[in-house]
Amino acid sequence: MKAPTYQFFRLDEYRQRLDTLRRRMRECGLDALVLHTPENINYISGYQTPGYYWYMALVVPIDRDPVLIPPPHEESLVRAYSWVEEYRLFRDTTDWAGATRDVLVSLGLGKGRIGLEHSSWFLTVGVAGRLRELMPDAALIDGSGLVEEGRMIKSPQEVEYMRQAAKAAEAGMQAGLDAIHSGATEADVAVAAHGAQILAGSEYTGLPMFISSGKKSLLVHSTWSQKKIEAGEVVFLEVPGSVNRYHAAMTRCAFVGDPPDMLMRGIEVNTDALKQAKAAVRPGVRACDVFEIARARIDGANIGYRQGRRVAYALGTAFPPGWDEGHIISINVNEKRSLQQGMVFHLITTMRLAELGAIGCSDTVLVTEDGCVTLTSGVAQKVHLR
Repeated sequence: MKAPTYQFFRLDEYRQRLDTLRRRMRECGLDALVLHTPENINYISGYQTPGYYWYMALVVPIDRDPVLIPPPHEESLVRAYSWVEEYRLFRDTTDWAGATRDVLVSLGLGKGRIGLEHSSWFLTVGVAGRLRELMPDAALIDGSGLVEEGRMIKSPQEVEYMRQAAKAAEAGMQAGLDAIHSGATEADVAVAAHGAQILAGSEYTGLPMFISSGKKSLLVHSTWSQKKIEAGEVVFLEVPGSVNRYHAAMTRCAFVGDPPDMLMRGIEVNTDALKQAKAAVRPGVRACDVFEIARARIDGANIGYRQGRRVAYALGTAFPPGWDEGHIISINVNEKRSLQQGMVFHLITTMRLAELGAIGCSDTVLVTEDGCVTLTSGVAQKVHLR
């Protein structure tokens, strides 16, 4: 291992990640694992780029150092971010399945048991199929989830970056809330929120902020436009932060004018459900049991909204198009696994009420030895009146 120019984790931590990955590989009988997911490549090697729209891969043999195949135009980022010393550069006109085959064969893996990330968005059907054609003597099997298992529990350094990301999210949230008034546009709020978020230390995030007002906030994942905020409208904000690719996120809402009873009742239910869910989060508790606590509080209130989706998803390292690790673990009705110390979740009990819009609060929480701690506690959990 060689320290990169920009080093975000100690080499010992990278060694530990690689060693534990290889233990899982041995359990599956793999001679090598080929990674295509940007987050997994980053987690194991430190390499990062927004240029993964181009082909890239990390070959992890069971018994020798990994080999990186970076995008051809981004060689400069290898030594800048990655401890991996060996990389293979190919022209941009390359047959990428052929290039990957050549790397594997050069490592003596032409007849090996090789894991591919079948669930990766970045391993195309074409490349996977072509690789099978080019390696008829190899056993190419599904190696999905082997890296993700290690990503589930955060190290102290990962938690520290997520604490910093949470502070950036809080700064963006508070600035966005402060910018809300009748006649302002959603874009005005976005300008204020982004400026504060970036000045507080955030990088680009895996998803944009979500800022919407009035009935437009009923559109899940709609975000800012030139729409003017009017008196009598709710304004909903979901703001992330990202530090060294580690994310935190939170939601809050505001109301312009005198809040209706429906809004105040909804916020009471939402914040109480969030409080009860946090109180239930601790090591050994099944994720589905935390879900049920939040669901029962929301559904039992009979306010025109029922909890039909997950109430939390894991957070960690992320690149666009997402900021979450919900595919690794979420707090949902069908998730029977128990929570563990070191997991981090975006805990969400926000609601969309047909006559009003999106309301409520959410927070990023860290599972601790005997409960959880809220990382995004710096902005009051209430309706912010404007």
